[in-house]
Amino acid sequence: MEKIIDNKVYDTEKCDLILEYYCPVAYSNILFKNYYNLHRAAIYKTKKGTYLKYIGEPKELLACPKKESLEIISAEEFKSILVELNQIDIYEKEFEILEEG
Repeated sequence: MEKIIDNKVYDTEKCDLILEYYCPVAYSNILFKNYYNLHRAAIYKTKKGTYLKYIGEPKELLACPKKESLEIISAEEFKSILVELNQIDIYEKEFEILEEG
């Protein structure tokens, strides 16, 4: 996916794929107030070290619109995602070796 963000072109085809996972995306419609569906998500890293979060197609094809997006995220946001998903190996590869408790 290509997208212009802050007057720069970001292309996921030219980035390194760091992590793939599923994340909940909220929807609202007339019958239900809010509902969630899991979508494929990925974290990419550009050659200059910028982290990008991509959200793509839904895991299950329900009656929900396609919500494809690409956004820049900070290293701290990426760390939070890794902690939430318990991705220790990726965390230590990208940032630092974690201390044992």
